[in-house]
Formats: sequence, structure tokens, C-alpha cells
Amino acid sequence: MPHKLESLLDKVIWLGLGRYIVFRGFNALLVLFVALLISVILFADLETKELETRVYEQVQNYARGLRGLPPEEVNRRVEEYRQWLIKVYGLDQPLYIRAFKYLARALTLDFGEARQRYPAYGATADVRSILLTALGRTVLLFTTAQIIVIVIGIFLGLYAAYRSGSIFDRFLSVFALVTYSMPMYWLGMLMILLFAYELGIFPSRSWEYVPEDVKASPFSLFVWYLWHMALPLMTIILVSFGGLAWIVRNIAISTMQEDFVMVAHAKGLRSRDVLYKHVLRAISPPVVTMSAFAIIGSFFGAIISEVVFQWPGMGRLYYTALQNSDTPVVMGVTYLSIMLIVVTKFLLDIIYGFLDPRIKVSG
Repeated sequence: MPHKLESLLDKVIWLGLGRYIVFRGFNALLVLFVALLISVILFADLETKELETRVYEQVQNYARGLRGLPPEEVNRRVEEYRQWLIKVYGLDQPLYIRAFKYLARALTLDFGEARQRYPAYGATADVRSILLTALGRTVLLFTTAQIIVIVIGIFLGLYAAYRSGSIFDRFLSVFALVTYSMPMYWLGMLMILLFAYELGIFPSRSWEYVPEDVKASPFSLFVWYLWHMALPLMTIILVSFGGLAWIVRNIAISTMQEDFVMVAHAKGLRSRDVLYKHVLRAISPPVVTMSAFAIIGSFFGAIISEVVFQWPGMGRLYYTALQNSDTPVVMGVTYLSIMLIVVTKFLLDIIYGFLDPRIKVSG
């Protein structure tokens, strides 16, 4: 009988978790569709104005080449050319039709070609290829840094909670306060001044292209990337891990006052075992939330920091595209950002479902 009751309870738990995942998945798709639709409508209007400007400029250039012809012939040819351009660019269709076409293209990451060229992201003009190249380089730097920050921050935060009131705990609090309030780009400029210009250990900026002799060897390519990302990587870690460690420390200290922790101590468990087996699991939901959003934020880099280090990632691409009024690239970065945020939120909800037993039961 107890075995049947346990089996029935397991079925109820997994059924509740299944309903929870389906509901969250539907909610994520709805949010993604609405967010993309709103963005598409805004960008469709901007794209329309840009295309109308382009049609006007091309018509003016075409008209200049018709000098010498009778005015009636010039007007006829110019009007035919203008109508042809309007049809080519799709301006003869209503705005809502163009908006839904943009939405369909956005869902497949088809953003057309960039208005400008971006040598740091390759020779292609395809926006999707440019975005994937930029995203890969941002992940290489910022996501790697955030993973290191999360590991160091959780470990130091738990240790500070375990040694609450010690010299290390007080030092961590002061260090977190100083580094958390320090602008990353400002520290980055100091790091460049010291390690690039004064000591000459690392390069002052990233690369525009990878030399062919470096591409020939995977090990040389790895060392070459590591050398160029050393300064920004150290800067991100130095600015970020103290704040996370301090937050984890405060959450852990608050949790250590709970009754279940007192019971674990009363059972004779070692303090270290209580900390890592009970307290860490209890604080995992907020820690997972902070970690997940830190990682998703790392996908887009930091605009000012990437510009300071001249790192060819998403932040620098977005900054350059805004300067050049390159609408397809700006659209691409915006849509990709929305997709990644919604997907990460959905995955975070699923992780919550496994971490929180109440979700498994209630669904």
C-alpha cells in the first residue's frame, strides 16, 4: 500500500510539472509573438521612411542622366522608374502586410543585407551572418566571463556566510561595495593604460581580421584569441564577482537562520555539509535567477565596454549600426535580443519547476 501511494504521488507531481511546462511554453510563445509584432510595426514604419528616401534619391540620380530629352519624355520615364522602384521595394503594399512579412522573416532570422559593410565581422553583407559572428564573439568574451564570475561569486559568497564576521567577510563587503560601484568602461580604460601602454603585455584593442598563419594552427588560434580577450575578461571579472558574492553571502546568512538549518545542525551534521547540502539548495532559486539573467545579458555584451576595448561583439555592432542608421542590422539585433530573453525566461521557469517542489505539485 505505501508503494502504491508513493507511485501515485509521483504521477501527481510529474503531471503538475508537465502542465506547468506546457503553460509556460505557451506563455513564452505568446510573449515572443506580441513583442516581435510590436517591434516589427515600429521598424516597418522606419523602414518605409528609409525606402521612400532611397526611392527619391535613386529617381533624382536617374533624372540627371536624362538631360537633353524632351521634358514630357523625362517625366514619363522618371514616373515609370519611380513606380518600378516602389514595386521592387514593396511600397505598393499596405503597411500591415509588410509588417507581417517582416515578422515572418524575423522568425527565421532573415533580415536581408546590411546597408553598410562591417569588416570586423567578415566580408559578407548578410545580416544573419553578421549577427551570428557578433553573437559568437560576445559569448566567447562576456559569457565566459559571467560563468567564471558566477562560480567565483557563489563560492566566495558561501564561504563569507560560513565565516560571517571574520576579516575575510568584512573585506569582501568592502571590496564588493567598491567594485560594484566602479564603471566597467572606466576600469577598462585604466587596464588598457596600465597593461597595454605602460607594460605592453596585452594589446590595446581587438582585431580587425585573423592572420592566415594563426588560422593554420588551432592552438595558435586559441592563444591568439586568449591574448586579445585577456584585458576585457579580467576587467569584467574584477568588476562583477564581488557584487554577486556579497548578494549570495547575504541570502545565505538569512537562510541559515531558518528552522530547517537549525534542525540539520541539531542532527549533528557538519557546518560545511549543512552549508553546501541544505543552504545552497534553499538559496538556489534566487541564485539561478541572477545567474540566468547575467548570462542572457552577456549575450549582448556591453556597448561602451566593447567600444572601449574595440571588441567586435553585439554591443559594438549595435553601436556602429545606430551610428550608420543601418536599420536591418538594428532590427536584427533587437529581434535576436527579444528571442534570447524569452527563451532564457522559459528555460528559467523550467529550472524553477525542478528546484521548487511546490511547482511540481500545483502545476
